[in-house]
Amino acid sequence: MKTYSITFIALFMSLFGFGQAVVGDWSGKLTYAGTSVNVNFKVYQTEKGLASMFSVPLQGLSDFKSTSTTYKDSLFFVDLKPLGIQYRGRLAGNDTILGNFNQNGLSIELTLSRTDLTKNRPQEPRPPFNYYVEEVVFRNKKDSINLAGTLTLPKKEGQYPLVILISGSGPQDRNSFILGHKPFLLLAHELTQSGIGVLRFDERGIGESEGKFQDAELDDFVNDVASAFDFLKARQDVDSKKIGLLGHSMGGIIAPRVAIKKDISFLVLLAAPGIDGDKMMLQQRADLLKLRGLSDAQIEQSNEIFEKTYEFIRKTNSGGDQFKNELSQFLTDNYSDMIMEKQLSMMVEQISSKEILGLLRNRPSTYLSMVQCPVLAIGGSKDVQVSSEENLAAIEAEIKKGGNAKVEIKEFENLNHLFQESETGDSTEYELIEQTISPKVLNYIKEWLNKTLE
Repeated sequence: MKTYSITFIALFMSLFGFGQAVVGDWSGKLTYAGTSVNVNFKVYQTEKGLASMFSVPLQGLSDFKSTSTTYKDSLFFVDLKPLGIQYRGRLAGNDTILGNFNQNGLSIELTLSRTDLTKNRPQEPRPPFNYYVEEVVFRNKKDSINLAGTLTLPKKEGQYPLVILISGSGPQDRNSFILGHKPFLLLAHELTQSGIGVLRFDERGIGESEGKFQDAELDDFVNDVASAFDFLKARQDVDSKKIGLLGHSMGGIIAPRVAIKKDISFLVLLAAPGIDGDKMMLQQRADLLKLRGLSDAQIEQSNEIFEKTYEFIRKTNSGGDQFKNELSQFLTDNYSDMIMEKQLSMMVEQISSKEILGLLRNRPSTYLSMVQCPVLAIGGSKDVQVSSEENLAAIEAEIKKGGNAKVEIKEFENLNHLFQESETGDSTEYELIEQTISPKVLNYIKEWLNKTLE
């Protein structure tokens, strides 16, 4: 910088000043085919220029770093190459950006309004903390990537039991940030204060972790957690015979699959699937449509397309472009007269993502019966994403089928998928509820762990 002329420095300062016009929080609503979803952009200034993060709260996508962010002559451009997303807008006044949201060839008008995304979260822990906190990096040797996280221990000196937190679907950071809530930060705080160490980490490609989230399959996430276990087992401040896993939602698929590969001491499964993936997703869709006011007949008719599509998926083991082509052909042959071409294309893109395909093909019976460590499985009665009654019963039955009687299930009344006290369980409530996790759940987990680790 010292070799630059004053002219160049002045130019940089002027560009910096123009960029401030769009710095801040922006929100908008994407509407397509009768459905809508809220999206958020956080725009901020760095030493290298503007940067931004993108969130879709209802889909669990939070603070996804953009590839590039530019603002010049009132034009605001954001690219998120890993997601195939582009936003092209124009600042119209101080608080409005008019533009178009583009993803995989689909263009939708999106108006952004300036907002304040800060939410009141009374349970969120604030420093200073009365326990030891260490930022750590561990390596997945199989995929040659480094994963970054936070390790908390009751004290710096000593040897402690430890639990690894595993987040649900969608790209998640170490705090499992969603809709202003940081449930894993709260869990880590509560468990560490009760005498149990915690490791929480950014998923691959998120935050400070290397790798590409979009290219990962369930087996890759299993290997990430297994790598975390190996890292902890080698530490002198961790009791290597008392390392367990806590998985939420999809994390409840990953946790037992790690447990049958590694010497895991215990499992805590929160809103975890116990029934086959395709059945779970059909149930999820039916429960959500019921909340939207559809009748049983309407739900059955709406789910028919997906039921037949999932049946087709069960019969093929293909992946990648071959699967996309097969699925596209199936949908075109059967539903081209009922669904618009763009909607068919969107269905293909969504279903063929490695994460969704992995969920659809998930068969808990193939791994739960092999788990031999103590298991606590918890659900909420108002969970409309992973219905608690069917899934808890299936988890218990499958684990006991393998000869493991050390399983405990617990359903909490009036709690949703995030274990918040809720009115309906609808995902639209998540952001509005100030509570991050019900204290009843936090206390139950701590009591079970202390009893199990005696």
